[in-house]
Amino acid sequence: MTGLHATTPSGPSRAPLLRTEGLTKRYGGIVAADAIDLTIGLGEICGVIGPNGAGKSTLIGLLGGALRASAGRIHFDGQDVTALADFERARLGIGRTYQIPRPFLDMSVEENLKVAQFSLSPFAAHTLIERECDEILEQTGLADVRRLPANALPLLRRKRLEVARALALKPKLLLLDEVGAGLIESELTELIALIKAVSGPNRSIVVIEHVIRVVKECCDHLVVLNFGKKFAEGSTTSVLSDESVAAVYLGTAHSPSPAAAVAAAPQSSGATPNPESAETVLALSEVFAGYGQAKVLNGVDMTVRKGEVVAILGANGAGKTTLANTISGAIKPTHGRISIAGEDIAGLSPHQIARRGIAHCMEGRRIFTPLSVEENLLIAARSVDRGEAARRLDEVYALFPILAERRASPGASMSGGQQQMLAIGRALMSKPMLVIFDEISLGLAPVMMDRLYEALLALKAGGLTMLLIEQDVERALALADRAHVLERGKFALSGSAGAIRSDARLRHLYLGEAE
Repeated sequence: MTGLHATTPSGPSRAPLLRTEGLTKRYGGIVAADAIDLTIGLGEICGVIGPNGAGKSTLIGLLGGALRASAGRIHFDGQDVTALADFERARLGIGRTYQIPRPFLDMSVEENLKVAQFSLSPFAAHTLIERECDEILEQTGLADVRRLPANALPLLRRKRLEVARALALKPKLLLLDEVGAGLIESELTELIALIKAVSGPNRSIVVIEHVIRVVKECCDHLVVLNFGKKFAEGSTTSVLSDESVAAVYLGTAHSPSPAAAVAAAPQSSGATPNPESAETVLALSEVFAGYGQAKVLNGVDMTVRKGEVVAILGANGAGKTTLANTISGAIKPTHGRISIAGEDIAGLSPHQIARRGIAHCMEGRRIFTPLSVEENLLIAARSVDRGEAARRLDEVYALFPILAERRASPGASMSGGQQQMLAIGRALMSKPMLVIFDEISLGLAPVMMDRLYEALLALKAGGLTMLLIEQDVERALALADRAHVLERGKFALSGSAGAIRSDARLRHLYLGEAE
């Protein structure tokens, strides 16, 4: 382990199978992957971790060929593959899986494998294809369901099928994209055994993962990404025990902002800004939700009182965004009650929930980029008269003066931080009783995060009720009155912001126990 700018993995020397040099991907002014140098030895299992927005998905897209690099080179098995398409790389021996399994649902398990085999060797002998198919099905534990349609498989079996389809391409390099997402503990045990089973001296594996147990038990060494850069690299044990890596996950890698210091003051003094007797704005009782077979929320109970800021924390994949989407109606709960000011709204559409006073500032900003700043804002106030809309505009412009300066500019011309200000302003234009802020600091530089949190502090001082879903733990706890920490769809920790900050279990929930 070499700290903040580690470059050389520990362990025995292996012939390099994959090497990247200055690998960079830009989306306009946003640098999602920033000059990443990476070397993967033949037969090695390399883990890649990092907080939301660190660049993990971008990296795997660049390696697999789904994304084209803005700069830098990719060398695979002695060949420069930078300009090759994903199907060309697949034929050279780079296979990948997807976080959400993508089989041909109406085909059988066996047919899914044969499609991959045919794409690689369209003129291969039938007996050879059958023999190789049998071997992969046995290796991945799918032989007993070979004739079942893919849509009949439970989630773990679909993930096995993802791996099996990738193996049908005979990959020298296997890219596993968050294969642990949505699995329960016993299923993770099976998955870890599968990854170990498909590894070998002639195959390298890159594991992009947020489930730390998978990383700890499978990976030879570990790379940490943060803000698109390689932040640290070394043996898995040394990386996970390094304080600087913990700081990246918990948000303590930056200096506390003025807003954070002020927001933390009531907590440190023992003040209670929101008494228990305050009116309940939002209440959840035994809420379950997910995506098809992937069960993400597993019995969530929560209340948010008027004027309170409640933070929802947790590692990548814990269910934070799913919780936000379930409250705002984008996802229908499969069980449980969600009430706003005492009214049960579970099952209502998003626009019906919005009319009841819930605004959702969504992850990824979701502004209307062709429209001007002011047009974006006015969309959220279209139900009120011009005078009231003008008053609300003035309030937003006072909070974010840059939006007033750029009111006629299209949203697409704004920087990432300015777009996030616009997304917040749009949420405020509906005069909500509660705003859900979902990962508003995602992908932004620390100085811009400071500005946004200064604005949130001002909104808190004005009495706005907030549900703050955040990857940056320290910033969130500095602002919040209370916090809950999600782990696999349930609250593993709950309490005052100060109590959560000082709880030794917090680090474990993000990085596991150091060995």
